[in-house]
Amino acid sequence: MMRALLLCLVAMLFAMPAHADELRLKNGDRITGVATSLAGGTLTFKATGGDLKIAWADVASLAIEQPMLVTVGTSAPTSAVFAAADANGRVTLVPGGPVALTEIIALGRPQPAWVITGGGGAGIVQTAGNTQVNNVRLSGDVIARGAADRYTVSAIATHANDRGVETARNWSLTGKYDRFLTSRLFANANANFTNDRFRDIDLRTALGAGIGYQILETARMNLTADAGLAWVDENFTSIADDSYAAAHESAGLQVQLVPGRVQAFHQHDGYFGVSGDKKMFIRTQNGVRLGLAAGFVTTIQEDIDYDRRPSPGRRQTDRTFSLTLGYRF
Repeated sequence: MMRALLLCLVAMLFAMPAHADELRLKNGDRITGVATSLAGGTLTFKATGGDLKIAWADVASLAIEQPMLVTVGTSAPTSAVFAAADANGRVTLVPGGPVALTEIIALGRPQPAWVITGGGGAGIVQTAGNTQVNNVRLSGDVIARGAADRYTVSAIATHANDRGVETARNWSLTGKYDRFLTSRLFANANANFTNDRFRDIDLRTALGAGIGYQILETARMNLTADAGLAWVDENFTSIADDSYAAAHESAGLQVQLVPGRVQAFHQHDGYFGVSGDKKMFIRTQNGVRLGLAAGFVTTIQEDIDYDRRPSPGRRQTDRTFSLTLGYRF
């Protein structure tokens, strides 16, 4: 008896209709799914077969079960739900009251106040026997995006030794704050901190501010750039410390080559001395992330650090190639 009751309960649960919006067209077609947006006279409706693009003038009725931002005429968007239109093509917003479908000019799903994305990774190489190498590389980044603000923090640390002899030890920390003045134009403040024993850098601090532009921001591609002025302070281990004013420029690009599976990325920051002493350094990161499962990724990355006037005995360019396993959220 108990088993029969459980089976009936499961059957009832599966028989209950899932939350769905209902769309009725003027030609009589009825479609269930989820209303995604209305913009520029076109309704985007997610149905079983995929996203549909439907002219708003062809819609006879629409019922939405979950709150959407509804724009009526020149009024500000308000959160509301509404049932199917009546015979006169009017729906009742809750809250809000009755309006004609033709008066609704925009629909949109409410966005969370903050969207936080990022991830971290680690690459470890250890060998024993004739070859004794120990390499550790840790990295992480977080982006918090609000309606008008964006905070970005990233960090990388590397340590390596060969047969007990240290061959690399460095870390860097970068922070950026973007305040959007329009949907694309933003004011920018940035900071970069670097330590690298083998480049004779005890601590290099670069603080800057400027203006940036969000060139592209789609599901497949994100491209942003900014430029401004900065102050660079360098503390060295073996030579005298130095500081100088610099022009700063930065750009970042992420491209979903295969959405959810393969992403290519590029990031660079350049600081160019403006006092005539030819001081300049550029940091770039290029790589590909391969999605595995459940948010885990493998990242293949090359970092290039160029310093036009390094400490005596040091080379201008350092390259680091890494293969890491990480997690993205």
